Amino acid sequence: MIAPTLCTVLQVREYIDLNTTASSSKYTDSTIGSNIRAAGAWMERRTGRVFGAQAATTKKFTTHAKAYHLIPGLRTATTVTLDGTALVADTTYWLLPDAQQTGLYTGIQFRAWGKGGAPWYLGVPDWWDRGLDMPGQPAGGSLPNDLVIVGDWGYVDDATMPEEVRHVAKVLAAYFTKRPDAILGGKLYTPEGGVVDLSDFPIEVQAFVAEWRLEQGVEAV
Repeated sequence: MIAPTLCTVLQVREYIDLNTTASSSKYTDSTIGSNIRAAGAWMERRTGRVFGAQAATTKKFTTHAKAYHLIPGLRTATTVTLDGTALVADTTYWLLPDAQQTGLYTGIQFRAWGKGGAPWYLGVPDWWDRGLDMPGQPAGGSLPNDLVIVGDWGYVDDATMPEEVRHVAKVLAAYFTKRPDAILGGKLYTPEGGVVDLSDFPIEVQAFVAEWRLEQGVEAV
């Protein structure tokens, strides 16, 4: 998978006041470009989300037969298949938007939440057709990779990408760019004798991960 590019080299140069002419700077466009891709990959891994555009991509998940499952950032679904059965949008599956309401879906639900002690399968609209009441259909387990989603993931372009995502990518890429100057002791010393601590990630990056990270908070059958 190609790492996403969530900001531009020029944006990083301007953010940390680097010479915008690459030939007269020790920070080359190639180096900063690599740091931008590393920043995008880092943000996706730490949050469990997809930010960069991925068109017509297949992703597989194991649901453990739960009513709800997290997904990393679906823009549009082409097909959704569960246990080999093609599901129908807003009839046998429902996509749930992310908490920030950015246009991506980070959850998928297959049936109503169970209540009142009724059998779990009664919350599935097509339970009769799928024989979910038959023996061998326990609510607490599933085969590996039972959920298959084909669709478009992440933000399609700069116009749809939230400014916060782009900003944090810029901050993190800038941090990766300046970090080599402090690789041995974790600190950068300015010509005036000041000390810049680069031993930890910027506060903007830490806050972003805490707020945008996907976590399975509800378990239901």
